[in-house]
Amino acid sequence: MAPGKRSKRAANEQVPRAVREQAPRAVGEQAPRAIGEEVQPPTIGDAQTVSTRREGQPMTNHNVEESLPPNLVEISSSKSVCGPTTRQGLERMMKGKNKLVIDIPEGKGRPICEVQSAKLSSEIGVISRHFIPVPSKWTELTENNMQSALERLNNKFQMKMDDEYVKKSVLSILQKLSRNQRYKLHKHFKKFPPTEVARQNKHVDGNLTQENWDSLCDLFCDPEYQKRCEQNAKACNSVTMIHNQGSRAFVASRYRLRKEEQEPDRIEFFKATHFSEAKGWSTTAAKNAYEEMIQMLNETPEEGKEPMKVDEIMDKVLGTSPGYVKGLGYGPKPVKSSNAKVVEVNKSSKKTEMKLKKCQLKIKGMRAKMKSQMDAVRNALKEVGIMVPNIEPSESDESSESESSESSEESANSGTPPEIDSSNY
Repeated sequence: MAPGKRSKRAANEQVPRAVREQAPRAVGEQAPRAIGEEVQPPTIGDAQTVSTRREGQPMTNHNVEESLPPNLVEISSSKSVCGPTTRQGLERMMKGKNKLVIDIPEGKGRPICEVQSAKLSSEIGVISRHFIPVPSKWTELTENNMQSALERLNNKFQMKMDDEYVKKSVLSILQKLSRNQRYKLHKHFKKFPPTEVARQNKHVDGNLTQENWDSLCDLFCDPEYQKRCEQNAKACNSVTMIHNQGSRAFVASRYRLRKEEQEPDRIEFFKATHFSEAKGWSTTAAKNAYEEMIQMLNETPEEGKEPMKVDEIMDKVLGTSPGYVKGLGYGPKPVKSSNAKVVEVNKSSKKTEMKLKKCQLKIKGMRAKMKSQMDAVRNALKEVGIMVPNIEPSESDESSESESSESSEESANSGTPPEIDSSNY
C-alpha cells in the first residue's frame, strides 16, 4: 500500500461504531448486522427490497416495476421475458417540451425511422391495454374510442392526424396491437378450464373491466372462434421461414439498408432479413426460396416475352395474401390492379341499384297507403252528400319512375353508379 493512504476498512475502524450505525445509508443499503445474526430473505412486495440500485448502477427490471402501479407488476416464476413497455424513453424525450415528430410516408404504413416506429408502436400498445376496451372484433370498437386514441397520440407526438392516410395507418397499428392484447387475454382464459371460473378471474393487466372481460369470455367460448384459433395455430406452426429482425419493423429495416437513397428490392431485402454473415441462413426453407428467386431472375425469357419483374417473382415464390405484401411486413399494401378496381365499381353500382329499388318499393307502398286513405275519406264525404273528384297519379310520375329504373339497369351494366332522381321523393 502506498504511503499516506489508508484502506477504507482502516479508516472506518477509527470511527466509533455507534456513529457509523447512525450515519445515513444509501437507498436499499441495510444496517450492519451483529455477529451471528441471521440474514432475513427479502419479502415479495416489500417496497424497500424491490430496488437496491445506487446512483451510477444500471437500471434493472425491479426499478421499472417500482415506478408502475400495482396492477402492472406481475411476479411470475416463469422464464424471464420482455414485459410491457413503461414509456420511460418517450417521457424523457417529452421533458424538453418538444414532441417527437412522427412521419408516415405514403405507401409505407409505418414510420421509416426506427426511433419513430418504436415509440409510436410503444405508445399505441399502451393505449390498447389501458385506455380503450379490448374489442371482440375490430368493428365493435366505437368511434369515440378511436377518436380518444387518436387524440392521445396527437398530444404525445407531432403528427399529421388530418391526413387520411396517416390516420388510417395509425388505426391499422392499433387494430394489430388490440388483436395481440386479445390473444394474451385468451391465453389467460385458457388457464381456467371451467368458463364460470374464468369469468371470476379477470386478468389484472391493463384497464380491463368486468363487462369487457365477460364479452371476451363469450367470444372465447364460441365454437367458431375456437375453430379459427386452431386453424391459426396450425398456420403458425407450419411457418418455415423465420426472419432475423427481432421486433424492428420491416419498413424501418428496409429504409436503414438503403444505398444512395435507394431501398433494396424485395429479393435483396428477403436475403437481408433471413441471412447474416455470422449465422448464415435462418432456415433451410428460406435459403431454398432465395435460390429459386435468383434462378427465376437470371432466366432468359422466351422470345417475345418480357423478363419477370422482382415483384412477380416474389409473389410466385412466396405467394400472395390480401392486404399484405409478403416479405415487406406490416404496413405496405398491395397495389390494386385495374381488374380489382372494376370489380369494386361493379359492387358499388349493384349496392346503389339495390338501394334504389328499395326506395322505389317504399314509395309505391306509401302511394298505395295514401290512395286507400283518400278513398276512405272520399267514401265518408259521399255519405254526407259531398262529392270529391277522383285524383290518380299522373302519367308523368309513372313515366319518370320507369325511366329512373331503366337508367339504373343501364348504369349497372356499364359499371357506373346510377343517378337518382330526387324529384320522385
